[in-house]
Amino acid sequence: MMPTNGTLPKSYSNIQKVLHWLVAAMIVAQVVMHEGMVDAWRLFERSGDASGLSSPVVLFHIWGGLAVLAFAVWRLALRKTKGVPAVPSSEPAALRFIAAATHITLYGLMILLPITGAAAYFGGVELAGEAHELMKPLLIVLVMLHAAGALYQHFWLKTDVLKRMTHG
Repeated sequence: MMPTNGTLPKSYSNIQKVLHWLVAAMIVAQVVMHEGMVDAWRLFERSGDASGLSSPVVLFHIWGGLAVLAFAVWRLALRKTKGVPAVPSSEPAALRFIAAATHITLYGLMILLPITGAAAYFGGVELAGEAHELMKPLLIVLVMLHAAGALYQHFWLKTDVLKRMTHG
């Protein structure tokens, strides 16, 4: 993506790197905490017992999800203003397509998962909760694909794709 100054950076900015790794860690934590959230919600639906809905696991899941949403929006704004490094010129067209589709879908999920989760939790929108549940495995698969792609680029194609998010 071309930044507002018209030149592509060689690497991601420090804030882009921090946000990337922070969101990555938060997504892992969200996946781990998700079952505690589901258990508390099911108990509430079955018995009306809302005590579990204020547990630290549930509150972390809720606030963590909203933070992922805020950071994803911030990351998109940074992509627009600071830009992102160019795709390696040697990268095959199929990999370019897969990488672009993965990034677009990951950003979409980082926005839609917290919105659907909030709509289910705060608004009681059952369909939003079902959508939230359906998107979780897709997010996990895409995060693994994203990581595998970065490692493939680094170790097999010998590009600087991974280094741009970790160094310099």
